[in-house]
Amino acid sequence: MTTRTMGTGARVAVVAPGLVVTAALVVAAVSGAPTLPDRMAIHFGADGTADGWSSPWPAFWVTLAVTVAAVALAVAALRFRDRRTAAVVLLVANLLAAILATAWIALAWTSADGSDTFPVWWTVVFLAVGAVAAAIPVTALFRAAPPVPAHDVAPLQVAPDARIAWRAHTGSRTFGVLGVLVAALGIGIGLGTAPSGIATAVVSGGVMVLAGIATLTLAQVELTVDRRGLRLTSTWTRIPLMRVPLERIESCGWEDVSPGQWGGWGYRFSGRGVAYVVRSGPGLVARLRGGSARTVTVPDAADGAAALGALLAARRPA
Repeated sequence: MTTRTMGTGARVAVVAPGLVVTAALVVAAVSGAPTLPDRMAIHFGADGTADGWSSPWPAFWVTLAVTVAAVALAVAALRFRDRRTAAVVLLVANLLAAILATAWIALAWTSADGSDTFPVWWTVVFLAVGAVAAAIPVTALFRAAPPVPAHDVAPLQVAPDARIAWRAHTGSRTFGVLGVLVAALGIGIGLGTAPSGIATAVVSGGVMVLAGIATLTLAQVELTVDRRGLRLTSTWTRIPLMRVPLERIESCGWEDVSPGQWGGWGYRFSGRGVAYVVRSGPGLVARLRGGSARTVTVPDAADGAAALGALLAARRPA
């Protein structure tokens, strides 16, 4: 995949929002420091009345660290080969940084005025600022990303009466670690809330346990191509994740897949189809009748495409 050169305007669009957010936070802190109280309202009830206070400075330093990290990620994104994935990472970073910075500035301003209420409509402002700070660099990175070429592969050459089957394993250790941690946290929360009642424990801890199991389901998978079609199955739970009959597949190939193309990692849905994405790199693509596709990132995607191509060729009349 060839990397396009970014112009000056695009580079500014990637880095400037994070810099502006960081500068605004620092200016607000420096200019407001003399009037800030020792304790600032940081939590509010549903009616906007303050019910929690703390020193303004721990929250400031945490927020500043987040905004500086967002700027560092923006600078790194300029040199990142996979700009679509860089855009997804920067989307989260800038959204979080801008929301936290705007919230701290608004809370500091409210506290300096001596008010103990905080209008709910400020939430809309936080989200709007975050959306703008995230949308500008994401748009610039996506526009600078090169097109993703589709690679066709010659079908595997086999005897007419040969039985064709291909199998590969892939996955993500990160998903495995996250799944275990989330499930363990859910069990801990459930045990901790059990004295309050079984229903509370099930609701509070059960959701996280299910989320952990779902993540573990995606941690290791088995991809199979044979006369039945394409199947993706969880190695640990044996839950089928993707099943495409051979008669639904029109053609196949492989692509250099990036998480940014599909909006992130894991089991992804988009207007293009369904994908299992755990890393940037080659992915087996089965193009279905009707225009959608099924994509799985797997190291030897070209071999899988060759096997699937042979099955498709054998299905067609001579």
